[in-house]
Amino acid sequence: MALSDISALAQMLNPKSEEDSDSETDCVKYTPADIGNRKPKSKIPDVTPTTVKKAPAGKDIWDTEFVPEGVSTEHEESRPQPQYDLCFKQNVGTEDMFLGMSGKHPGSNDELVLTISLPNTKSSDIDLNVTDNRVDCWTPDYALRLHLPKPVVSNQGSAQWVTDKDQLRLTLPLKKEFDFLP
Repeated sequence: MALSDISALAQMLNPKSEEDSDSETDCVKYTPADIGNRKPKSKIPDVTPTTVKKAPAGKDIWDTEFVPEGVSTEHEESRPQPQYDLCFKQNVGTEDMFLGMSGKHPGSNDELVLTISLPNTKSSDIDLNVTDNRVDCWTPDYALRLHLPKPVVSNQGSAQWVTDKDQLRLTLPLKKEFDFLP
C-alpha cells in the first residue's frame, strides 16, 4: 500500500470541510492519537441563572432532594441520646498469634461492637432497627440515630441485653470488600 493510497483513504474517511484549505502544499501528519474515534472537545457547561439552583429558604444548609433515600430529615427529638461505645473487634486464633498465617494485620477488623447504656430501661421497651449503614434505637426515655463508620451485614448481627449494667450490646459483622470469594 503506497502513501498515496493511505492519503486517498484518509480523504474518503475524513472529507475536507469548507474551512480547510485546498492548497497542495498542506501536509497531513498522522499520529497514534488519530487512530479510533476522536473525543469531542470538552465544553464548559453554561451556567445561567436558570440552571443554578437557589439556596434553600430558612436556616437549612441543603435541600431535602440532596439527602439520600431512607435518611430521616427530622431534627427535632425531645428524648436525649444515650451514652454509647463503639469498638472494632478482630477474631484472632493461635495461627494468627504465633504463626501469622491468616494474613491479618492490625487494621483488618471482623466485627463492630456497639454498647448502648440505657439506664432504667427494660429490654421489652427497646425498639431497634439496624441497616447496613445505620443503627436506630428508641426507648421511652432515649433516642439514638447512629451512622456507622463502616458498612455492616445487618441481617447477621446479634443483640444481647446485659441486665446488671442496663446495656444493649450489638455485635455486627463488617462487610468485607471481597466477601464473595471462597
